[in-house]
Amino acid sequence: MTFQQPLLLLGLLVVLAMVGLYLLAQRRRRQFTLKFTDVALLASVVGKRPGWRKHLPPALFLLGAAGLVTAMAGPIVNLEVARNDASVMLVIDTSGSMGATDVAPTRLDAAKNAAHTLIDQLPGNTRVGLVSFSSGAVLAAPLTDNKQTVLDAVDALQVGGATATGDGLTAALNALAAGTKATGNSKPPAMIVLLTDGVTNRGSDPLQAAAQAKTAGVVIQSVGIGTRSGAVQVHGQEIGGVDETALTSIATTTGGKYYFAEAAGKLSQIYAALGSQFAWRLVRFDLTIPLIILGVVIVIAGSVMSLWWFRVLP
Repeated sequence: MTFQQPLLLLGLLVVLAMVGLYLLAQRRRRQFTLKFTDVALLASVVGKRPGWRKHLPPALFLLGAAGLVTAMAGPIVNLEVARNDASVMLVIDTSGSMGATDVAPTRLDAAKNAAHTLIDQLPGNTRVGLVSFSSGAVLAAPLTDNKQTVLDAVDALQVGGATATGDGLTAALNALAAGTKATGNSKPPAMIVLLTDGVTNRGSDPLQAAAQAKTAGVVIQSVGIGTRSGAVQVHGQEIGGVDETALTSIATTTGGKYYFAEAAGKLSQIYAALGSQFAWRLVRFDLTIPLIILGVVIVIAGSVMSLWWFRVLP
């Protein structure tokens, strides 16, 4: 919680001083009664004393005053709430190089585990889909709010083929266009999470797909996994490193970011962060008016009780 006028909270010291004065007055009154009064005679004449009731109206009055002072400081609270109608398309490279074991147990298995992490971070009303690509692109799971369907499709991915990144992005954009409907003049938020480990060597230009995503208002977050520089051997074939320049351009064209994951743990952290950032948003609530209303109600309640029970104001 933050405050627009935090210095006004010093007024709570006045309320605290009033609490101290009240407690001191009660203590002195009790001492005076015990010193100068025949307690047994007084009890027989007065009868049953009010007990805790005599303290309730002053307590409510002081509580209401504290609420009003806090309201004057302009309290603001930021709450994290789920986005409505958000859509996420996972675009995962399944080319032959994803079978490399430099990211344990393999690059593709690490990607699968990270996909589970991302999907788990999404609230229940978020729709998610999956596109896999190698020599071509396949819509493995259309947009759905049934997360288990997508998780099953992720687990079924197999390696093999070349790397057609542009085709994968285009397939994801088409799936988003088919499965998303605008509400009024606004489009529901949509994000593509692209994961690949190599250089595009087949199909359409991924930068053209990124330009189309920008026009459609879809943010692409790109993730490179595996070797940053140099090469690795996969089934006796030498595989080059991640094309970080291209992945950075794809992401920044749409307002997204590029991430590099050299280990499975880092990849899961990236996916968890993306799920939290996209699927949830901070909503700012101004508590000034609610606290004023609550404080006034509490003060009035204490005053009514005091008048009803003792015919005096607290």
